[in-house]
Amino acid sequence: MSLVESGLEVMALGLAGVFAVLILFYFMIKLLIKAFPPKEES
Repeated sequence: MSLVESGLEVMALGLAGVFAVLILFYFMIKLLIKAFPPKEES
């Protein structure tokens, strides 16, 4: 495997990890909003 192919593989794995963490944060925030809804001021 050439150096360029190794670099592309590492880049792809890194981007996949970043997007996985972003998706995880998104669903965690959605879950927390459902668990602790904002209080309405009246």
